[in-house]
Amino acid sequence: MLSDVASVNLGSLYENVVAQELVAHGHRLYYYDNRKVGEVDFLLNDYQHLSPLPVEVKSGKDYTVHSALNRFLSVKDYGISRAIVLSNSREVRATDKGVVYMPVYNVMFLDSTGATADSPLYI
Repeated sequence: MLSDVASVNLGSLYENVVAQELVAHGHRLYYYDNRKVGEVDFLLNDYQHLSPLPVEVKSGKDYTVHSALNRFLSVKDYGISRAIVLSNSREVRATDKGVVYMPVYNVMFLDSTGATADSPLYI
């Protein structure tokens, strides 16, 4: 990136920035990887719903394509009702399947203290 090389993998760069921001705001980071389900970038504590909150980081235009996250949410034994996808999008929107899409810079609004609000931005 410092050399202005266009072929740099922005996905790993975004994930590192998000990880640093989450830790700076007091989150404990967890990672999920399972052969059958797939990989989820981050799992945070969701104190409001007493369950993990999966967070995916997407750097490309296909940010709504997240098969591993969909499989993860479909495992009923996990009891997870919502997830967050951080991406290059400029809007915040929620789906009927519990996935909230938001710009990557909104990571600063994910609350680690357990405080809640009516907005999907807070956990």
